[in-house]
Amino acid sequence: TFRHRDPEFRKRLQEWGSGFIVGGHNYGQGSSREHAALAPLQLGVKAVFAKSFARIHRRNLVAQGILALLFADESDYDRAKVGDTWKLPRVREALSSGSDEITVETEDGDTFKVTHDFAPKEREILVEGGLLHWLQEHGQKTQ
Repeated sequence: TFRHRDPEFRKRLQEWGSGFIVGGHNYGQGSSREHAALAPLQLGVKAVFAKSFARIHRRNLVAQGILALLFADESDYDRAKVGDTWKLPRVREALSSGSDEITVETEDGDTFKVTHDFAPKEREILVEGGLLHWLQEHGQKTQ
């Protein structure tokens, strides 16, 4: 996965234990298979930052518990460099509170905003860590 763009991606994620993906417009367009979201999950990807998402892929990311986040200002896409460290402090709090905007902190102390269009149920799924975790917690209550 991603070996053509960043040959060290997999190795770095294994060393770090987690990471992010930065994508452009219509990220995830093409295959709508769940495996397109399962591979990043298995690598430890916690969020994808993009200018826009392919609809089905976005849904599959959410089901796997991976945040599908949009650059509030698309020019922030250009600040991303391979190996950068970004943090999402208080992301669970932002999702739970209903906020549509999340602040990203960079390793140099700068910040920028990302947004999302998660429905209330998707927020719950993400806070629980994915659809399977959500179903384990809430599945019996909804039947």
